[in-house]
Amino acid sequence: MGIHWGLPLLEKLLPADLTARLKEAQNDPFMVHPNQDLLPIYNGQTGEILKALPVPRTIRVSRRKMRAFCSQGIDVQYGKKLVGIEYGADGSGLTATFEDGEKVAGSMIIGADGPRSSVRDLLLGEETAKVTALEIVHSNVAVKYHDAEKARFVRSAHPSFSMVTHPDCFCFIAIQDVPDPDKPEDWRFQIVTSWLGVRDTSLDDAGRLKQVKERASVLPEPFRSANLWIPDDTRITYDQLAYWIPIPWDNRDGRATLCGDAAHPMTPHRGQGLNHAICDATNIVAAMESVRDGKATLKEAISSYDKEVVPRGKDEVLVSRQNAFMMLDWNQLQNSPLMKRATAPSATLGPAIVGA
Repeated sequence: MGIHWGLPLLEKLLPADLTARLKEAQNDPFMVHPNQDLLPIYNGQTGEILKALPVPRTIRVSRRKMRAFCSQGIDVQYGKKLVGIEYGADGSGLTATFEDGEKVAGSMIIGADGPRSSVRDLLLGEETAKVTALEIVHSNVAVKYHDAEKARFVRSAHPSFSMVTHPDCFCFIAIQDVPDPDKPEDWRFQIVTSWLGVRDTSLDDAGRLKQVKERASVLPEPFRSANLWIPDDTRITYDQLAYWIPIPWDNRDGRATLCGDAAHPMTPHRGQGLNHAICDATNIVAAMESVRDGKATLKEAISSYDKEVVPRGKDEVLVSRQNAFMMLDWNQLQNSPLMKRATAPSATLGPAIVGA
């Protein structure tokens, strides 16, 4: 996952001691990222750079590392499924009920539970809250080649991330894990290969891997070999890409809201999801501070947060959906949002919080 325009927000959001150690969450903790970089997009037919997009300082983090890093000192209880929310009749407080029967009381609930959010289902109803699937075949696999020369070659297009587009498919390469910079045989890569179409649900891992390699066989190096060298015993899944266009929800007098993928699940081809989630978290913290400092009531603060996050999220969801199709359509590629805007946010990030 890439953090770019959201990086300054994250560095302010984290406690000072964690900000100083943020490299620990990076895919390559030994890499020094420049303040300005170029994201190379390669022409899949010629192998030449089609466009080098200027991007701000960008770090890449793995979901596993980032989750562990940010949860230090926090009691995170995994394996819990929310099934109900009861709101206090006097307009304050609520009780969350979980599938295992446990009930937890609190002043508010923040749904940060992913694209298929249970909190969103309970706020809006399952039918209104359900995501819409896209007809895109999308393989996203972590690969270790166990060969130093192969690893160096796959990383040769760019030390952090690169992509190629071809009339037959799209491919993205990113370094996923570098335990030791001097041992490339242990490096792990994220290899994304996708194309327009409907997933063949009859295929097993071997069938999906065969299909991916066939698609990627037409790509220039190192994208071709990055796919063809995937070990035969690699588990290959096709992600079901989906989105939900945000609409206003009833925040129950400020006692319930959404953020991150729960508020605006979007396609990944422009790398916006995590950055908007960081922006959401920044605004949620500001809202809580405004309540603590007596500048706003809980209802005022959360309503102001909601008023900003819904249109911002809607704009990015729609732009990212458009970009996903255009990046996979050779005839529309040059006019895609990524080509036009690079990784800049699609919406103006204005002040969100009452009293902030």
